[in-house]
Amino acid sequence: MRLLFGRSAQLGSGRGIRRHVMTEKRKRKLRITGIRKKMLFVFAVLITITGAGISVFSAAVFKQGYGKISKVYLQDVTQQTTNNLENMIQTIEDINIQILSSAVIQEQLEIVNGQEMEPYSIRNISKIVERELETNALFSSDVVSLSVISKSGLEFSVKKITGRGTDLAFLEGDIYKANGTTLWGLVGPDKDICIAKAILDLTTMKPIGYINIVYEREYFGDIVKDNSTEYSGASYVVDRDGTIVVTNHEKYLGTRFPVAIETLRETDTSRYDILNDTNSFYYVGNEMPNGWTLVEAVSVKEFYKNTYRVIGLTGIFLLGILILSFFSINMATKHIARPTQDLLESMKLFGKGNLSHRVEVKTTDEIGQIGSEYNRMAENIETLIEKVYKMEITQKQAEIDFLCMQINPHFLYNTLDTISWMAIMQGNLDISEMTISLADLLRAMIKKDRFVTVEEEMKTVKDYLLIQGQRFGDKISVLYDVDEQAYPCQVPNFILQPLIENAIIHGLEPKLGKGMLCVRIKLEKDTVVFCIADDGVGMSREEIRELYEKCEMNETNQNIGLKNVYRRLILCYGESSRLHIESEKHRGTKINFILPMMIKGNSSGEPELLHASSH
Repeated sequence: MRLLFGRSAQLGSGRGIRRHVMTEKRKRKLRITGIRKKMLFVFAVLITITGAGISVFSAAVFKQGYGKISKVYLQDVTQQTTNNLENMIQTIEDINIQILSSAVIQEQLEIVNGQEMEPYSIRNISKIVERELETNALFSSDVVSLSVISKSGLEFSVKKITGRGTDLAFLEGDIYKANGTTLWGLVGPDKDICIAKAILDLTTMKPIGYINIVYEREYFGDIVKDNSTEYSGASYVVDRDGTIVVTNHEKYLGTRFPVAIETLRETDTSRYDILNDTNSFYYVGNEMPNGWTLVEAVSVKEFYKNTYRVIGLTGIFLLGILILSFFSINMATKHIARPTQDLLESMKLFGKGNLSHRVEVKTTDEIGQIGSEYNRMAENIETLIEKVYKMEITQKQAEIDFLCMQINPHFLYNTLDTISWMAIMQGNLDISEMTISLADLLRAMIKKDRFVTVEEEMKTVKDYLLIQGQRFGDKISVLYDVDEQAYPCQVPNFILQPLIENAIIHGLEPKLGKGMLCVRIKLEKDTVVFCIADDGVGMSREEIRELYEKCEMNETNQNIGLKNVYRRLILCYGESSRLHIESEKHRGTKINFILPMMIKGNSSGEPELLHASSH
């Protein structure tokens, strides 16, 4: 309530300066007004649309043409690399054919497979076979080992590093099962290339042993690494099982390729490259004789880098034109829009509550006339607001005082009737206690203070319930759940009794058996939460809706006490303290409301907000 009168005092102090007109010249540059914004916006849009249209059209044409040429180029590079790999594969196959068709090797394998031999004889045969193998092992420095293993298990090898064991990628059974087909795979910690093939007897076409050749991974890897173009990308050679056997990204060597090769063949759009962590175009070569397939992955960003460069230069040029045009029109519109800027600033200050502010009229043109009319209108609005505001304060104060005087007399009649009955039928001291409580209750009802402490309000509640306890006996039991820290807080006088009376009369009294009434008051942050609950007959949703409607109506004499509380809370605290009613048929009713935590003012009777730091 103090805030209301403080607002009135502010208005009163502002009336003495409301005719003051702004005369001090502005020392800062004016901001762009709405008119200038519109002019600058239209001009910028026209320039931007024209330049952007040209840029987009040029970029689209360039991108399409450049893209087609680049794709053809990359497809040719992929095919050429595939051809190179196929030539190397064919070279290896030729070596295999030379070895397995060698009469010397055929003859020596027949000997060692046909009989048991002395170590001396085996050493002689090893020299013969290894001499034959040396001619084929010397064709490339990338050969790690070239071995022939007989059906009986004897191994004849030529190795780059002596003393190193032979790396085998396939089981002997799998090699013989392939029946002369070359097997390709990775072997060893360095992921070298291993080629194995069964040696068949040229007469019976039955296996008499097999060839095992190990190449350093650089043998094929160098071709992939040398496959450099103006586009930086990734190259993968994938076998039929989806394993990466050759790549220029060695960390993925031996892992599975994340996309099926046939899927890549069926699309020419970019997709996310899990291995390279970017969107890429894929170019897939033909399947090689050994089942390998070359996949080239080129980053979309890398693919279109030249296109983006052209688009970027065009954008920079357009931005330069736009900035130059913006500053030109900014200077031209500055003087035109200055008066409207003054008027706009004055309106903003007026809207923020500075009702004494007026615009300085410098010209007699249309904008100057608008300024003069605005000043007259502001003068009238300030006077009208002050009158209406004071009238509203007076009206609300009168309504609060009127509502405070409305008391439901029914419980007083019931109390007097009870006292009379007890005086006739009994002669005990309860009559005295009940009479004292009634006197205190009447004293609280006619108390002039509109606000009391929670402690005082609870005293009134307990007096009322003591009287009702004499009336209803043990039919109604009461549970108090009150936080004592809330006792100093201020609440409207006689705000809880009507709610408790409503709970007893409409909830517990119609109930056949005993009932429970709960009065709960809790502190939550900077608020006081009130709850009046009963386990009486309850209400349906329709009855709750009708009860809310009666509280809103001004011309109804029903539920006077509940409506009194409802209206007083809204008038004193606003919508945030509106009563919240929860009820269910035969399950009881609960009424909640929340008030700001307030204490009694230091210099007046009106309560003030209690800040968080004070409790």
